Parts: sequence; C-alpha cells; structure tokens
Amino acid sequence: MMVRKIMAMGWALTGLSLTGQASDIPAPIFVDPVYHGSCDPEIVWNPDTEEWLIFYTARRALHERTYVGTPLGLAASKDLKAWVFRGYLKFDGEGGQPDDTRTFWAPAIIRHGDRFHMFVTYKPESSTASDSGTWGGDGRIRHYAAPVDDPVNGWEFVADLHGPEIISLDATVYRDEDAWHVWFKGRTRDTRPRLHHLVSTDLMTWEKSDAPTGDVFNRDVTGYGFEEAPYVFQWQNTYWLITDPHQGLLVYSSPTATDWKLRGVILKEGGGRLLDGSMGRHCSVAVVDGRAFIAYHVEPWRDYSTGKSAIHQPEKNRRAVLQMAELRVVGGELVCDRNAPIFLP
Repeated sequence: MMVRKIMAMGWALTGLSLTGQASDIPAPIFVDPVYHGSCDPEIVWNPDTEEWLIFYTARRALHERTYVGTPLGLAASKDLKAWVFRGYLKFDGEGGQPDDTRTFWAPAIIRHGDRFHMFVTYKPESSTASDSGTWGGDGRIRHYAAPVDDPVNGWEFVADLHGPEIISLDATVYRDEDAWHVWFKGRTRDTRPRLHHLVSTDLMTWEKSDAPTGDVFNRDVTGYGFEEAPYVFQWQNTYWLITDPHQGLLVYSSPTATDWKLRGVILKEGGGRLLDGSMGRHCSVAVVDGRAFIAYHVEPWRDYSTGKSAIHQPEKNRRAVLQMAELRVVGGELVCDRNAPIFLP
C-alpha cells in the first residue's frame, strides 16, 4: 500500500487510519515548528488565494510556565492535506517571533470585504516573574483587523469589546443575514463564568444580547463544572456550539443560535492515529461542499489523571499538535469518528 507521508518539524505525518486504510488527511495535520505548542486552531477560507488558513495559539511548550508570552501562528493549505507554516503574527507592527512581549490566545476570525477581523484573548502582562504568574493578568477580548493579502504582518488594533469589569477569554464569531455575533467566556470578579453574547451591525459598535444562552456553562444540565472555548458554526440547517470542558468536547445545538440545548459529547476517547491518543481540545470547523471537518488540538503525552495543568508537567507532556477529523449528523446528533479515514474530492 502506498501511503503519502510528509516530514514536518521532525515528526512523520502519515495518512494511515486506525483501520490501516489510507486517508487523505495526515495525522497530525500540523505541529508548530519552534516550541511544538500548537493549540486553539481557527480555520478560515481565503478565496483570494484559494487556500485554507489555520490561525493558532503558539504555546511555548518547551519552556516552563508557557501560557504567557505566546504569539499566534499561521499555517496554510490548498487542499486540507499539506499544511505550510507561514509565520508568527505581528500586531501593530510588533511581534512576529515565537516569543512575544504580550500574550495572545485563541483567535476567532471572520472575513468582511477585503479584511479579516480577529477577536482574540489579549493579556498585556506576559512576564512569568510578575504577580500575574502562570496565567498572566486579566484577559480581554480585543478586535484586530488585517488586509486579506497580509494575514501575517498586517494586524492593527480596532477596539476592546468590553471594559475591565469583565475578565474574558475564548471568543467565537459568525455572521447571519442581519448582524455579526461574538460569544465569549467571561466573568466579573464576584460571579461565575458565563457565555456572553454581543451583536453588531457594522463590526464596530457592539451591544449585549438579551437572548437566552440555554444549557451552556450550566453545570446542573451538563454535569461539568468547567467549560471554555465556545465555537459556533452553521451546518445542515442547524446552528452548533461546541465547548471544551477538558473531558472531550460538549455539543449544543439551536435552530436560531440562541437558547442552546445540550446534545452530547465528542472526541472524549483517544484515537488510534499518530499523536491522536488523547482527548480532543479547543476546536474549529471547516464546512466544505456540504461536509464538515473539525480541527482540534491534542496534547498526546499529557497526563490528565494528575489533575495538573500541562504547564506543571514534564516538557514532553506539554507539547500539542493539530488534528482533523470529519463530523457527521446521525439521527439528529453530531458525531465524530476520529479513526475513520477521510477521502477528499
């Protein structure tokens, strides 16, 4: 059997599935070339260059206390198969290196006209020696924009989406016929985290939505006391919202993108592909010709049984890779067999 392989960052990426069948999608699809901390993928299509882009949090996994000082990286692919590293992003002309003086996490990106708009977790404090410690200072959701022909170096500050009264992270963005919508995880200093929902008709002025959020972040319904990384997409006449409780990915659905109802869990059990043997984390979805492909990160060596975050585990345990699998709807439920081979037209 002829199996396509590519070498990237010292690891062999192979198209073999658990069944031994050749798959068009390699496993993993991408590994950060410097610190091997590829996390929080956001996959978007650029019709100008006819290629897929994956923006990701470039954790410094080969350092201690790596959750601060992280830039965002970018990889590109013409076919969802072979991914090429394009560089680390610059914001307002600064950055572009695998170490940053600021902290960026989990970009959410949408295109409008000739510009990409990014809604990203931003933390100005990135010194691990400061009082802010491992996680950096309070996070906020910050809006940047870049021309579509320069998604690496062209990012410029637009605005913060909220004031210092809210501590936030992990935005997701989508557009319907009437407006743009941004959701994110946020809390005040005396409240528990909840799903925040902002709406804009011009990408500049944002208002709070009073629409009900439903089951998301409701431990009485889900049984989970922790969720992060909300991601919204529309597929098969349904809006889907996926969150990361660090125990697989929780799936919600809604016909109107409000009042979300819990539907189940995917990617909780590890798969059999190369470096895919641990739970799926923080995801994004590409819908292509009516099919949906989920990109997610995996920490293949992390020992979740210790209860310790990856940052407090040995260097090898802190590494992360990006994987991709196909989603399906069966009996109205969203399912994902991460071991199934994927064949692209």
